[in-house]
Amino acid sequence: AADHRWQWEEWCDARSIPRTRISEVKRLAADGFRLARERSPRVRKFGALLLDAQYSSDVIAETRRDGMVVGTPAERAGAFPLAWATEPFDRALLGAFVKVLVRFRPDDADEIRDGQWHKLDTLQSWCRRAGTQLVVEVLVPRRQEPEDTFDAAGRPAMLADFIGESYRRGLTPQFWKIEGTPAADGARRIDRAIAAQPQCRQIILGKAADIATIE
Repeated sequence: AADHRWQWEEWCDARSIPRTRISEVKRLAADGFRLARERSPRVRKFGALLLDAQYSSDVIAETRRDGMVVGTPAERAGAFPLAWATEPFDRALLGAFVKVLVRFRPDDADEIRDGQWHKLDTLQSWCRRAGTQLVVEVLVPRRQEPEDTFDAAGRPAMLADFIGESYRRGLTPQFWKIEGTPAADGARRIDRAIAAQPQCRQIILGKAADIATIE
């Protein structure tokens, strides 16, 4: 289950619904994940849940006690450049793994890119001290480029370059969370970039595509 705190908050505020209802939805997501684990050996073996501590601290504690793999996001939802949800990290990063979402473009201002690299390095150092796995999700927004060519070639190239630069800087998360691409060549380029550090693996965002497209 993905974490979209700022979208939930905006939705509640626009309808005069108390934000406390968000916690109820988070619990519903956890109940659905629990049911999926009961029904699917593959979910039990490979599944993980992502919940924020702000609205889900009790649920995180319960699911972890029940042996589920639960992670927490580090970033402040919707923020660009990267900003933390809560500091120190111990207050918010309660799960078995940490996910951080960073938006990247090579044409961003130097101070933005340098600041985000510094924050990622800080988070990785904390994760290593805490013995917590790190998941880095990279989003490359499209700006002026044509959508079809950007999805097939432009974004994969930028993602591959970001991953290569991460490795040169010593950033080696256990998992990359990568936007899916409709082009096999683009996917192979990202695969090669990630495989330069064999211990790093990847989670591929399906982006609501149908099964045939994902295959």
